[in-house]
Amino acid sequence: MTLPALSLEDLSPHQPADPEEDAWLTRLAAYLADHDHTLRLTGRRREDDEDDAALTRAADGRWWTGRFIGEVNFEDRELQIAPRLGIDVVGVWLARALNLAVIPKAATRAGEGPLIAQLVDRMWSAGVAEAGRHGPPRFRRVDAREDRYIRGRLDVPGTIRLRAARAPKAAFRVERRNIENPVSRAIVLADRTLTSLLGQEKPWRPELAGELLAQLRATVGANPPMPTAREVRQVRYAPITRAFEPVARLSLEIAQRRGTLTSGSGDDTSGVLIDVAELWELFLLYCARRALGEGRVVHGTGASSNAFLLTSSADTAARMGRLKPDLLISDAQGRKCAVIDAKYKRLRNSRERPNGVDRGDLYQLTAYLAGHDVSYGALAYPPADDSARAADLGPWKTSSGQRVEFLRLPAEEAHCIAEFRAIGAVVESRDVYSAIGISE
Repeated sequence: MTLPALSLEDLSPHQPADPEEDAWLTRLAAYLADHDHTLRLTGRRREDDEDDAALTRAADGRWWTGRFIGEVNFEDRELQIAPRLGIDVVGVWLARALNLAVIPKAATRAGEGPLIAQLVDRMWSAGVAEAGRHGPPRFRRVDAREDRYIRGRLDVPGTIRLRAARAPKAAFRVERRNIENPVSRAIVLADRTLTSLLGQEKPWRPELAGELLAQLRATVGANPPMPTAREVRQVRYAPITRAFEPVARLSLEIAQRRGTLTSGSGDDTSGVLIDVAELWELFLLYCARRALGEGRVVHGTGASSNAFLLTSSADTAARMGRLKPDLLISDAQGRKCAVIDAKYKRLRNSRERPNGVDRGDLYQLTAYLAGHDVSYGALAYPPADDSARAADLGPWKTSSGQRVEFLRLPAEEAHCIAEFRAIGAVVESRDVYSAIGISE
């Protein structure tokens, strides 16, 4: 007999209804710890992916969900994890993670098919439409030709070889902009996967997305060969096709997850989880850049860093422990002045965390402050009503006088941008305490 789905919210507690459910959650948690069901929307793993499980049992016996949302079928029962802050909020974060300038209407309105597949399709199709505003993904391709008549750029070494062989031909190269490429194939295969889950009727899709998909299918076919991740990475984008880069990465993820974007049935284990921490990090990056300016905010986890925990005394070129905070902020003169690390966790007092902060996160932040030699550092959590000593008694100071805060930033875009403007005003001051009237 199939049991009813267990519906939970992310970052939330759950008391098992009976010992059988507790045993099932124990087996499921062990399975998820060993099997990756995460759809990575930006094509990379977070640095701390190994630190947070989808399900954990607390000391009081309650289960806590982690930073993931989605649907997984396990042993003939389904686990559904909905976003605690609402699907509409996560829809906006997902749009920002995909660099969408326009969030599609009804992006999170209920429809037929699995929740996560619907959400991904709405954002993916909006990204396809936006990237295709100037046409399909055409990329430069150079073909080598031989003929009696030159119809391209002369290939001198090739022509010399032909002449040496007494062939009455010349070698030349023809440059073309071709739609048949790994990006087009990934997009068509992603559409094929999503259609198999949601059916042909997807009224939320922009008209331009449908037109572009029809053009690509006519070129590469309805079921083209799967491109490799390396082929997609090696595509060289011109400024006019740059918008296809994040769409291509997401399309490949969707295509390679064929059959696991939905909860399954029977004894099969299937499903997909979306890492909300990834979306929270990129949403904060977007808001910080809107508030302070693109050039003043560096995405630390997406760029190389020259700050390290240790430097060898025998060889100063040898270093260990690269320090890569999520956000590295500079002042108006270009000097580094603040580090902010996104934490999609509950900032709350507990038996394991009396001050509300994970000890590892605290060590991480102080290492960032020392390594980048800045005056301000913060851990940025999503909004919640929990009590946390770290937030209630802040701001804090390090032994070197650096200001440290544990912030709950707003989930709404406009309010979050306003918070970053306030943070910017504080870190612009040399004395970060007197800037807002706090005595040292």
